[in-house]
Amino acid sequence: MKNSRGVFWGGILIVIGIVALLRKLNLFYFHWDSVLPYWPVLLILAGILLLVTQKHAPARAFVGILIGLAVFGGIAHRTDRAIDRNRDNWNFNWNDDNDQDEDNNDDGDENKDEDYEQDHSERQDDGDSKLRNNSYQYDMQDFIQKANFNLEGGAGTFTMKGNTDKLFEADTKSSVIGFLSNTSINKLANSATVNFKMEDGNVKLNHGELSNRAEIELNDKPIWTIDLGLGAGKGDFDLSGYKVESLKVSTGVADMNIRLGDKLDNSKVKIEAGVAAIDLEIPKSVGCEIVLDGALNLTSFDDLEKINDKLYRSPGYDKASRKININFKGGLSKVKIRRY
Repeated sequence: MKNSRGVFWGGILIVIGIVALLRKLNLFYFHWDSVLPYWPVLLILAGILLLVTQKHAPARAFVGILIGLAVFGGIAHRTDRAIDRNRDNWNFNWNDDNDQDEDNNDDGDENKDEDYEQDHSERQDDGDSKLRNNSYQYDMQDFIQKANFNLEGGAGTFTMKGNTDKLFEADTKSSVIGFLSNTSINKLANSATVNFKMEDGNVKLNHGELSNRAEIELNDKPIWTIDLGLGAGKGDFDLSGYKVESLKVSTGVADMNIRLGDKLDNSKVKIEAGVAAIDLEIPKSVGCEIVLDGALNLTSFDDLEKINDKLYRSPGYDKASRKININFKGGLSKVKIRRY
């Protein structure tokens, strides 16, 4: 029994170490969203081993390794469901009756589309699946000085770049489920809030690829607070042209590239990741600081000096007139910072 436990934990550490090392060396890299759906195969292999090797401790330990990896894969795969934004926890069930959008508007709020709307819907046949092309937008108004953008994307491919004369604009293509948009304004606070999310339902792969896509553009005049939630998939967010005061990123299993700019004196970034690859691009014109919280993360930081095991800063950070402060929390993630 003792030997079995030793082989089990040793095997788990070896598997994690080999995968992490190969990814660090760029010798072995794959998209989690293509692998995780097949986690039940590990349970099948474990069952076969139990049938053919009943009294061998190393074999039983290997069975334990397979079961442990299968459990991990199953849990990670469930993160392709929506994120519970209200309670700051993962919500693995999109059909939770308590999952409701609550807008507590102060006096002076004017909700232009109280019900979630879908505009310019168009269905197209693409092989065996029907794709829906939708467009969403909300007009920019002169009094809007600050704006919030909240994205709740369960799984898919999301891009954000460019500038629009609207407050926000999005073009989507989806199968099985679609997207929902809601915008509210507060004239007293000179602000607006845009909520953009995927409909409740299950996400499916189309020929091995995620079939839900969204291309988003924001207006570059307001000061933005952006909240990006992505369960699984890919995200390419070029925010360099926007005045981003605060950015929050929540992701489970995703590949994300985020490019920030230098439009404000101070910008705060908070990232919470599960098993993800996060690539941050930071301009050399700003001072950069990142605080790490978590274990087994792979890191690569250009032009940053190590202050301690959890803190890294760019040279001359204290004297920089503009700064970006990053707080990263996660495990088994790959985090890269590139200066441009």
